[in-house]
Amino acid sequence: MRDRQYHFSIGAVNVSLRSSCSSFIDEYSSLYAPYRRHRPEDDAIAVEIKARHRYPWRRGPYLIETEGEQAFRVQHRYEVLPHLEWMINWQVIRQRQDYVQLHAAALEIGGRGLILPGKPGSGKSTLTAGLLAQGWSYLCDEFALIDPEALAVHSFPRALCMKEASFPVVDGLGLPLRRKTPYHKPTKGRVAFLNPLDIRPDVEGRPSRVRWVVFPKYVSGGRPTLEMIPRSQAAFELSRQCFNSHVYRAGTVAVLADVVRSADCYRLTAGDIETTCDLVESHLFRAVFRKTG
Repeated sequence: MRDRQYHFSIGAVNVSLRSSCSSFIDEYSSLYAPYRRHRPEDDAIAVEIKARHRYPWRRGPYLIETEGEQAFRVQHRYEVLPHLEWMINWQVIRQRQDYVQLHAAALEIGGRGLILPGKPGSGKSTLTAGLLAQGWSYLCDEFALIDPEALAVHSFPRALCMKEASFPVVDGLGLPLRRKTPYHKPTKGRVAFLNPLDIRPDVEGRPSRVRWVVFPKYVSGGRPTLEMIPRSQAAFELSRQCFNSHVYRAGTVAVLADVVRSADCYRLTAGDIETTCDLVESHLFRAVFRKTG
């Protein structure tokens, strides 16, 4: 089978994907078709998917490689797309050192940026979905890519990878979760993808200065609460969520201190998604109106 190669500019991140397995190319393209380009960019993350047999619908192994290095070897086709997305994330960390990279979701509204830093399991992807349902614009659910000079957070509008436990929550929000294919990711189990462009075509946000920093922690059955914290504490905690602090070294905290200098910073206990989103919006907007009114 002849190789196919597609190129994508997904916000700040460029990807070139090659494979002789048309189904994998088509699955990825179905998520990112509006970002497809005719030519690769010089800084594109180059990825190749290989099947070690003649028939790509049969059991693997499937190899996901970049720059000649094998990144993942998986046995089942329903593991390929989650691993492909995972590997692209790792390459973003390796290649896009021009940004300060935080492990955080990022959104914006009215040119004001919100970042939601947190480890896996903190609920940031589900909270992001809830805010998108309420009209926020999307930057990313995995990275806050911050320009260290302009201090703006840039978009990498990747599809949200939702765990099975979040399926009913996403359904309750009325969002179009793609789960026809039973994808599987080792760290999450069964997953499905939420394509932000399925919510609305203009969902991608613009580069924005950070106006709010909210550290979420999901507590099942808990009462949502929001507590303001000092900016100095927020900057320190953000540095602990920085993927590439080794690049900026001692300057990491200084950059992050500049990021939060004009931001309101909070610690969030998240519970029921609609109640949590209403709480977040009411506090954040009230603070803005208080300062600008």
